[in-house]
Amino acid sequence: MLPFSRLLGGRALSSGSEAAHVPYVKPAHLPIIPPTTLRHRTHSTSAPQAVEDAAEVASDTPSESAVIHQLKRVSELQSRVSRENSKIGKQMIIAQYPDLRALLEYVYDPNLRTNLTFGSLLRYLDSSSRKTTPGGPSLPNMIELFERLSKKQITGNEAKDVVHGFLAANDVLDDHRLLSTFGRLLDRNLAAGFGANTLKQVIWPNGPQTTKPSASAEGSLSNGKAISYNTDKTPIHPQSATLDKFEVALGKSLEPPFEPLFKDGSQWYASRKLDGVRCITFLDFLVPSSSNPESASGIQPLILVSAHFVSRTGKEFTSLIKLEEQLQHLSKLPELRSWLDVDPLIVETRPEGVIKRLVLDGEVCVMRPKTPEESHAAQARDDGSLADTMWIANDNYTEDFQSTVSLMRRSGATIQHLSYFIFDVLSYSELNAKKSLPAQEGLGKRFGKRIEDIRSLGKWLNGHLDDLGVKEKMVRDLKQIKVGDAKEVEEMVERAAREGWEGIILRKDEEYKGKRSTDIRKFKKWLDSEYTVRSIDTSSMRLSVDGVFGEYVALANVWIEHDGHPVSVGSGFTAEQRIRYAKHPEQIVGKMITVEYFSESESIERDKKGKGKKSLRFPRVKVVWEEGKRGI
Repeated sequence: MLPFSRLLGGRALSSGSEAAHVPYVKPAHLPIIPPTTLRHRTHSTSAPQAVEDAAEVASDTPSESAVIHQLKRVSELQSRVSRENSKIGKQMIIAQYPDLRALLEYVYDPNLRTNLTFGSLLRYLDSSSRKTTPGGPSLPNMIELFERLSKKQITGNEAKDVVHGFLAANDVLDDHRLLSTFGRLLDRNLAAGFGANTLKQVIWPNGPQTTKPSASAEGSLSNGKAISYNTDKTPIHPQSATLDKFEVALGKSLEPPFEPLFKDGSQWYASRKLDGVRCITFLDFLVPSSSNPESASGIQPLILVSAHFVSRTGKEFTSLIKLEEQLQHLSKLPELRSWLDVDPLIVETRPEGVIKRLVLDGEVCVMRPKTPEESHAAQARDDGSLADTMWIANDNYTEDFQSTVSLMRRSGATIQHLSYFIFDVLSYSELNAKKSLPAQEGLGKRFGKRIEDIRSLGKWLNGHLDDLGVKEKMVRDLKQIKVGDAKEVEEMVERAAREGWEGIILRKDEEYKGKRSTDIRKFKKWLDSEYTVRSIDTSSMRLSVDGVFGEYVALANVWIEHDGHPVSVGSGFTAEQRIRYAKHPEQIVGKMITVEYFSESESIERDKKGKGKKSLRFPRVKVVWEEGKRGI
């Protein structure tokens, strides 16, 4: 076997390894190309001949692996599309390869990162191919491989070894054309003049070929039929969705006086503002076809085929496996079928039925034991006020924001102990439309009605888990209290300040709006904003590390810019952070941080117009986003 750099480095190809030539066909007459390798015809250039070629279904190598077959199909597609200039023409060619749809949509998903480049893989193989034996787990197909890379279940040299083993097991290493095609898929760039936007607009043919493929245990072709994959997982953002930008309901800040909230007779619900991470859950259920006799009689149950957890910007969380294990029992929720039936949006169609999606919106919090002072502050007052009903007085735990952010950002890890506070239940149609759909029967519920759905879901799920003997239940009740006037809001604000809560959230009893609106108002005694660190100051500081005090060169404060003026922030850093950032300032300078502060203030300094420069009162760092910017 040639070194990999030489294998792919030259431009000339041997005649026996050339990509199969497919004659040009006018887009209006393009056939559906069956999933077999097209035969090479050097003298055929007419459209009728291309159709005749496409109709031949016998594979040149019927025993070839599924991966080899699929790479040949991708190479064939890439070759044809790269010779077509028009966008419509490209789309029509792509539509002839419905067996590649799942792979193409997966690879071009804007949220996918394989975390491994083809160039680095080749360098590694060049240096190790003669010394090591390819190994790693046996994976059935490329989607499974890319999924493990994306979730960082395999990283570094281990990831390269697994890919090496995958390619060796499927006889790809000695075929430079197919190896190059694999590399383009790994890098998410087929170099064929199309991308995610073109793929979104492809009109796929109807029929069984459009269903998501699944591979047999052997991962090979049988009887000339199209291959399929063994994964039932649905995409986070399916083809049926129209979201160009993922958005969810967000609130606007609220300051006293509170009387304007009630001027138009609006009804509001108040809840405690949690100090956690927003998490939207997509639960994808298989709804059996009504043509199935068992389904029609109500015998065949719903099946949860996928659970996706994403941030408010649509970024996937991969550390919530324990939560998924508990949520899977919702397939038996009595109300579930009626909720899904009224939603017209289908995530995916399969031979046995359709996939429908239920959306949960909530907050993930990692909890810690309360300090004695916190426990005392949370004691029930029994004063008859609405504020006293907002939180469970005898709950011995409170939110730990730093731990929540740290654990939620980890790839390949699983959070063992968490609480998921649900504050909305939605149809996928409404989330996708970014608004309520009252014209659709069963949809368009006001928030008060959706609260009833939340309570019903939580009560049933935790009761079911009780019956199974599960002690630690992750879905928690976030109390929503109906408020009638400004005085009741003021009582809640006072209680929030006294007990050190993050704040309170007010939600209007209105239909869903999937954007920032005044239907959700948030009052925070402490405000927070994101800033970019401009520079840092260091000094010698006496710090405790592992319980031992010592003198260290440490970060004293960072400099940010607020309203065009420099502001120093020195509180909120751990001893470990202070020492590390002093040694490696590049880990924080230029990065985004969330700063919590009491209010704005005017500094003694004056600008050219004589006005006091804006500053921050009692600023402290809440979290450092070392990846560069806030990602959750």
